[in-house]
Amino acid sequence: MEIKLIKKEKTELEFEIAGADPTIPELLVEKLNEAAGVEDAAYKVEHPIVGSPRIYVKVKRGDPVAAVEKAAESLGKEIGELRKSVSGMKA
Repeated sequence: MEIKLIKKEKTELEFEIAGADPTIPELLVEKLNEAAGVEDAAYKVEHPIVGSPRIYVKVKRGDPVAAVEKAAESLGKEIGELRKSVSGMKA
């Protein structure tokens, strides 16, 4: 996945995830909106065939990049736990 930075300010961040379908941005935004210190997070896709998901994050305090990193790490752990559970189903 390639990340394209659109805007980075003290409390705001906007970036695009080239080639991603909306699944990852949707999960990431959900995690961000649950996080303390995040004021708002959303994503949009101009058109699913020609556009890449664009994610917007605004924090009340702290660094928006750090908030995205923390949310991505949390998602990674959850996916790892799911992978272990699915692997445990093999007979």
